[in-house]
Amino acid sequence: MKPKDKTTKLINMPHNKVEAAIQPIPYVGGSLATLYFGSKHEKRFQRIVTFYEELSKEVEVMKEEIARIEDYDPDEMAAILEALNENIEAEALETKRKHYKQYFKNTLRRPVNGNYDERKMFLDLITILNPIQFEIICILVQQTTPINSGQLIKDGIEPALITGSIELLSNYGIIKKEFEGMVIGGPGGGIHESIELSQFGARFYQFCMQED
Repeated sequence: MKPKDKTTKLINMPHNKVEAAIQPIPYVGGSLATLYFGSKHEKRFQRIVTFYEELSKEVEVMKEEIARIEDYDPDEMAAILEALNENIEAEALETKRKHYKQYFKNTLRRPVNGNYDERKMFLDLITILNPIQFEIICILVQQTTPINSGQLIKDGIEPALITGSIELLSNYGIIKKEFEGMVIGGPGGGIHESIELSQFGARFYQFCMQED
């Protein structure tokens, strides 16, 4: 007998498993499961099931903080949910999945209503940023004044990779930087800049990274 392929196995998975995982989440009904059932690879499918199983427990603790449904713009909220679920399916890193959960919980607390552009940008940034960039944000959020970019040193990480990460964070508007000078040669050689989180970067950290 020919073994069933992964697609067939996925199609035969119990529908109520998905519904049970998603149903407890406000604004995400069991019907959402049909968007994924039989259309994605098993590993991607399992990511979203696990995500909502874990999230439902965390949402239960904060249910008194959830905003009223009438405070949400339904079209904006639907667009955010669609993008969020696509990102969760594709994301293998557990650290990023934690950021997605924090993003979702804060979305329930603070309605998507007229602020879609920033919320969508936050969601895109979770997907785009790499672990080094998240680490840089965590370092900068602890600073009360700007620091020299040359202070960001990590064993096993090439300085050029850190410099490139800082440049990208600046391009995304997450950090502000100011040129301080250039040193040619020696261990401290290179461009020296002072860097700090921007107001946008601080909001991104608070909404997506700061744990409850």
